[in-house]
Amino acid sequence: MSISAVRSLVSLALCGLVITGCAHVRPSSTDASKNVVLLIGDGMGVAHITAAKVEGGTLNMERLPVGGFVTTHAEGAFLTDSAASGTALATGHKTTNGTISLSPSGEFLKTVVEFAEESGMSTGLVTSCSITHATPAVFVAHVDDRNKDLEIAKQIASCDADVLFGGGWSYFVPDTEHGGARKDGANLLDEMRTRMSVAVSTEEFAELPDHGPAAAFLAPGHPSRASSRTPSLTELTEKALGILSDDEDGFFLMVEGSQIDWAGHENDEEWLIEETLDFDEAVGVVMDFAERDGETLVVVTADHECGGYLVIDASLDAHKVTRWKFGSENHTATMVPLLAYGPGSYELGGIRDNTSLGRILIGHARRVAPGPATLAR
Repeated sequence: MSISAVRSLVSLALCGLVITGCAHVRPSSTDASKNVVLLIGDGMGVAHITAAKVEGGTLNMERLPVGGFVTTHAEGAFLTDSAASGTALATGHKTTNGTISLSPSGEFLKTVVEFAEESGMSTGLVTSCSITHATPAVFVAHVDDRNKDLEIAKQIASCDADVLFGGGWSYFVPDTEHGGARKDGANLLDEMRTRMSVAVSTEEFAELPDHGPAAAFLAPGHPSRASSRTPSLTELTEKALGILSDDEDGFFLMVEGSQIDWAGHENDEEWLIEETLDFDEAVGVVMDFAERDGETLVVVTADHECGGYLVIDASLDAHKVTRWKFGSENHTATMVPLLAYGPGSYELGGIRDNTSLGRILIGHARRVAPGPATLAR
């Protein structure tokens, strides 16, 4: 047999190995993603994850192989709030604290959700706070003050998102109805029902169809903490994935574990760990989907750290943090963790600013391959 023939046989054998083993090959950094899921642990720092791992054991976040850190400063301020940091993640641009997806001079900043919809993708937001709160709002609204819940609700009601799960139904209902907060007489829920299914209770959420656009606002304001929240963030996320994955053109989904931040503000260590573990369960549902799907980029990060939380000591045998400390009752400027999995994930390692992460997410939503323009740190 000639040398060239031997080489041909070896090549064929190698090809066969590649083909039979392709189901176990991790997507490369240059693969294009069909779907993007961004999970934001609001206020979640490295110590929060450390404590959750001590008390919860192996975390779902450990399933994401790419790691890094994100800087979070706002325009004109080293210390950020969720509006400014969320805007950076949603638009790739810095803005001032309190501003929702507008530039410091008031210019409209296009969001990753809006880019995704232009590309024909379905989009969704899932959160454990009011849907009008700063982090979910930055993806679909544009206002100069994060506290304008009524205006944010109006913009959410007219947006093109296919899934909207959280709390805050009072901002959509006129004050002439029990629990309503709107003074303009508008019933935005009725307007939304002309284009999507809408639930305002746990019972109605259970009756939502598995297909087609849907909204669920499950509290007049913010839902309760994780230990008594029904449905859970995991159940909301699972439902959202089921609806959005019907779209052959792919989807963008943002999932927020909102109350990690609130536990940090309260310096409540038990609540902090409870919410971080609850968020990690939602990460697990997303990772189960992404591992089956093979075309989904999963990104886990935070908008900022809250509480200046430190884990000082713990008992690994008892799975218990035994000494901890809070350095603040507010946000801190500490870098936050970044974890990634799936097509394009290897472009996300290292240290980068939150605007860089926002531009990368927009690149995936626009179906633009990662490159120097989107990867600038």
